[in-house]
Amino acid sequence: MIRNSVKILLIAAIAIYWVFVAIPLHAKTYTVGVVEWEPWATAYVAAEKGFWKSEGIHVTVKQFDDYMGGSVKAFKFGKIDFGIMMLGNAVDLIRKAPRYTIIYEHDWSHGGDLFILSGKLDSIGDLKGKRIGVYSTAAPIGFFLDKVLQNAHLKIKDVELIEVSNTSKLNKSFRNGVVSAVVSYDPEASKVVGDGTGKLMFTSADFPGVIPEGIVVQNRILKDDPADVEKFLRGWLRAVKWQSDPANLEAYFAILKRTMFKGTAYSSQDIEKLTMGGKIHGTLGEITEKNEREIHEYIKELLAYLKESGARIKSFKPRDYTATDIAVKEAKKIF
Repeated sequence: MIRNSVKILLIAAIAIYWVFVAIPLHAKTYTVGVVEWEPWATAYVAAEKGFWKSEGIHVTVKQFDDYMGGSVKAFKFGKIDFGIMMLGNAVDLIRKAPRYTIIYEHDWSHGGDLFILSGKLDSIGDLKGKRIGVYSTAAPIGFFLDKVLQNAHLKIKDVELIEVSNTSKLNKSFRNGVVSAVVSYDPEASKVVGDGTGKLMFTSADFPGVIPEGIVVQNRILKDDPADVEKFLRGWLRAVKWQSDPANLEAYFAILKRTMFKGTAYSSQDIEKLTMGGKIHGTLGEITEKNEREIHEYIKELLAYLKESGARIKSFKPRDYTATDIAVKEAKKIF
């Protein structure tokens, strides 16, 4: 009887030991912020498929209704740990306060950002002295708009920008004639083209790479828990690989319907159309090229644009803004 009790206690002790070995006591929960933008749904894939969990990291996805006033602001003030955003926003944040680092370029806006002119105007040249509504006046959208205006020999200073971060309210301002053109994104942007209020003139697809998007991390995490940053990227990259497989398309759409697009009436056809707005880097070659070279070229161009616009730039070295070599190293393990 005593021997059996000792045996039971020994088995229990071993079981408790393995529980503590298998589940590290120091494991932290991190938060990643997104908005309703299909290319960023990879965050939900990583969570739903358990890729982060299997890497030994706990990640909560928080979706915001507002991009600049919601997800970007929350990241800026340290309320979320990993930010998914236009990387032009990240560069602007870092140049003002070096508390953040870009760790991955995930995709390009590839038609998802639209420049729409009022149906009452004949050409972009007619915008001189008029108002343009934008969902953000931040660096990446100004950079895109600057390229659009160059086609009519105009500059940003030749127009007045009005920021309306909620895209449905931006549409209302456009329909009411408060602004004469808009820079917006789907699903709302195309509605003012469909109803005849505006004319689609350019999209981000007309300027490849003009709006790169990806992941930014708080520097305190990169410094104190670099292994967790690697785990985060491995989980994310595993999700990219999974969703890039055509065999998983139906399952991918099902994830989107119950997460990012929960509460909407989007069909699989609607979601498939939204996927066309962004170009996710889905191969090792693309990931390497974008994260080793092209992101740094983009940062150089953007900083030059910001300087010309009057911004104070402390550093023009792109690598002061990035640590994308971490993602390339992890991608080589996954792809």
